[in-house]
Amino acid sequence: MSPSRDDSSDLHGRAALMPPDPDADASARGARQGRLRFALYLLAGGVVGALGAAFGRSLAASQPDWPWPSVSVPLALLAALLTLWPNIVLHEAGHAVAGIARGLRPVAFGIGPLRWERGRSRWRFRRGGRIGGLAGFASLLPEGERGLSRLDQMVYLAGGPIANLATAALAFAWLPLADGSPRLAGALFGTGAGAAFLGLLNLVPFHSQGWRSDGRGLLDLLRRTPEGALQQRIHHLLALNMAGVRPRDWPAALLPDPVDAPSSPMLAVNGDLLRLSWAMDRDDGEAAVAAARRATVAFATLPDAVRPHAAVALAGHAARHLRDPGLLAAWRPLCEGGVTDLSLLRAWLDAEHAALSGRAEDARTAVAAARHLLDRAPDPVTAQLLGEYLDDLDCRLDDGVATRGKTVKGA
Repeated sequence: MSPSRDDSSDLHGRAALMPPDPDADASARGARQGRLRFALYLLAGGVVGALGAAFGRSLAASQPDWPWPSVSVPLALLAALLTLWPNIVLHEAGHAVAGIARGLRPVAFGIGPLRWERGRSRWRFRRGGRIGGLAGFASLLPEGERGLSRLDQMVYLAGGPIANLATAALAFAWLPLADGSPRLAGALFGTGAGAAFLGLLNLVPFHSQGWRSDGRGLLDLLRRTPEGALQQRIHHLLALNMAGVRPRDWPAALLPDPVDAPSSPMLAVNGDLLRLSWAMDRDDGEAAVAAARRATVAFATLPDAVRPHAAVALAGHAARHLRDPGLLAAWRPLCEGGVTDLSLLRAWLDAEHAALSGRAEDARTAVAAARHLLDRAPDPVTAQLLGEYLDDLDCRLDDGVATRGKTVKGA
């Protein structure tokens, strides 16, 4: 039975689940702010390298016995700028090594627009979009019982800054070997200054375009703040996901509590989306709609690169639970992009929309495309659920049954 469009309560509930109107001005401001922050970072790193080199040069001139070689200031500045991306790579490698040492499983890495992502059977390189507020990332998740403790998470977060500070210490330790070669000394000093700046900057607790710095995450875990507790609950549920435990079997006690006015909207929305997955897999319409509403309200506060991930989840709720093609169509354009590859989920959503709209042949084509992409599922639960959804779509198409029909429960 199709949902009644004359039911005012249903219309009100559906309106609360519609995506917010895009704010082009806000997006443009965010992009400009991101470019400005990056330029300031480059300027600050260069200034640190140049000032430090100038200080070392004047110290060497005034104190002949001081074990500090003469440093070329221009070379120090150039080295600080040229080693920016290598230092970012080392930062993410530090996170990866620390996380693996504590039992976390690598899932995806990104440096600028480049991605290296893990599917069911292999790793895959691709070119992704811009991530406002981040130069790179290393995504590692707990698997089973390993990597779940507060200490595990703190070691993982600290790994990146420690890698930069270790690089800086090594570069400075080699400086005496460059005595008599100001250019080599400048290159070493600039490299060390840039690495030290990046490491120390990431230890400062702050937010950037919705993202938390490593220092912010460490402070939350150390102080056991509500955000730190929420972060740990999310990691517990993701560990179950990685271990093959589907959402309906997650312990209710582990579900993140709704957070009002959080200091990290992204953490809060992640918690709501996990509650949405749990409720949908249990066919709990009221809980699913409540979680979807909260995520919809907070959608505009998310970093641009994270919004597609939330949009995919909310579009999936419209497709799978509500059977509402209009709501699905409203969310679908917002599913493009993302930090990690969402092509499998987008293909499934296209198949659902075609089926809900009565376009059987288009739906079959989209189902085949989604099956071809199943190998890209990042975890066994996603692969299992998408396989079930596609099987269900095939059955509905073969039987020719009505594909629209659920009302918005809990509205």
